[in-house]
Amino acid sequence: MVADRVQPGCGMRRRGARADAVRNRCRILAAARDLFAQLGPDVSLDRIARLAGVSNATLYRHYDGREELLADVADSIATAVSAAESQVPGSDPFMELRGFLQVVARERPAALFGLPGQAADSARARVVAAIRRPLGRAQRAGQVRNDVSAGEVLAVMAQLGRPLPGVTWQVADEMEPRLLHLFVDGLAVPDYAAPSQPVAMAHP
Repeated sequence: MVADRVQPGCGMRRRGARADAVRNRCRILAAARDLFAQLGPDVSLDRIARLAGVSNATLYRHYDGREELLADVADSIATAVSAAESQVPGSDPFMELRGFLQVVARERPAALFGLPGQAADSARARVVAAIRRPLGRAQRAGQVRNDVSAGEVLAVMAQLGRPLPGVTWQVADEMEPRLLHLFVDGLAVPDYAAPSQPVAMAHP
């Protein structure tokens, strides 16, 4: 449910904004992330409003149109991923990478693909840069293959972070930890035996 994915602040930058306005904007952003990730950037704004549980008028009070909403979605994903990367604990690089990528997958990175404009390009670059840091640490530690790039990891995260046709988001979210676990284990060099549990990370 969208209500379960609402995060405090959610792009609401105006000081003194009413709590209900912040809550509605957060719900719109969460719904837009889900639908852009699942259906692409051309999904109707009416459908986003319905999923968010707000009226069309409320959506348009927050956003002048699709382009502004697309930019805010892209920025919110990049900001959350960058914040998560800055909180990666300093223990085992491989397990740090696994824990961090769990956060990345929850941020619906598939929504970053297909979005037009410089804001989306900038957001994708920020996410790639955030992934590159823990990936590089695991590679330098001799735990992860050196022929894997951060862009490739993001592409896989985008595929893991979206439901298959006919599958609900709830089912996809339940499947994602197992699929992510298998993917990250596949990044390991042949002689590295990864522990079974990732480093726990708080959601930013």
